Amino acid sequence: MANTIQLKRRVSGVAGAPASLKSGELAHNEVDDTLYVGKGDDGSGNATSIVSVAGSGGFVASVGNQTIGGAKTFSLVPKSGQDASGGSDLVRKSQVDSLLSAKAPLASPTFTGSPTAPTAVTGTNSTQVATTAFVNQAIVGFGAGDMAKSTYDSDNDGKVDAAEIADAAPWSGITGKPTSFAPSSHSHSIGQITGLQSALNGKSPLTSPTFGGTPTAPTASTGTNTTQIATTGFVAAAIGALIDTAPGAMNTLNELAAALGDDPNFAASVTNALAGKLAAASNLSDLPNKGAARSNLGLGSMALQNSGSVAITGGSITGIALDGGTF
Repeated sequence: MANTIQLKRRVSGVAGAPASLKSGELAHNEVDDTLYVGKGDDGSGNATSIVSVAGSGGFVASVGNQTIGGAKTFSLVPKSGQDASGGSDLVRKSQVDSLLSAKAPLASPTFTGSPTAPTAVTGTNSTQVATTAFVNQAIVGFGAGDMAKSTYDSDNDGKVDAAEIADAAPWSGITGKPTSFAPSSHSHSIGQITGLQSALNGKSPLTSPTFGGTPTAPTASTGTNTTQIATTGFVAAAIGALIDTAPGAMNTLNELAAALGDDPNFAASVTNALAGKLAAASNLSDLPNKGAARSNLGLGSMALQNSGSVAITGGSITGIALDGGTF
């Protein structure tokens, strides 16, 4: 069997580069027919960027039809005497700017000279532009007017007569005014105010009050230690803090003792049990018989070699397939 080396690849799905590559690692995407390589090194062997290096999907082909996307910058731009004229000619930016500079924008245009527009039909009331002809037609429609000074300003004081009457009004002509006004100050005994004594009888005194029913009060902040009234909420919070929100099965001393197996020497028992275990921080270096452990795991002599310099002697390796996988 011949040896096979395969690059990381994608044969279907989404076009574009893989999300990540190792520095110098190659990957081929058959969807966009582009070969990518990991560029740069972040210090851990991972590429800091991924760039396309080959394939008709990433470079302009010299023959055949091809769709080119994105903005392209030409090192040799068309000269001023090479303005586009044919349908397939490239257009220079200066040529487009020259054409656009002679046009007014759609939003808030500023016209000069004597711009014209169609004259709207008389009576039109919309956002259509009004011409001078439309304005003159509208003014003619007003007629001569019907407000004669001699009729509406008979005393010739510059005010319409009806407005002069509105400048002042007799008290009798004002509607909705109050019939009487309360005095500025007054005093009454408790007995003169209907229901006041009954309302006071339903209140508690400030000194040594005796409450009935279910009185309430603001709940003090946890840890408050003053003469402020303690509510049931404050008491419940204090008890909850004492047991530190322990679960229902471990919020009493009896339940805690049962959880410890009723062992008065629980700490010593646990310490003795842990003494016979391997230390996680030692990473198996504290195995009493490492050779026996490797044999029990079915590991041969290669388990003793460094992964970066494995030596294979006494034979040959054939039929090896190095596969970069897919992305």
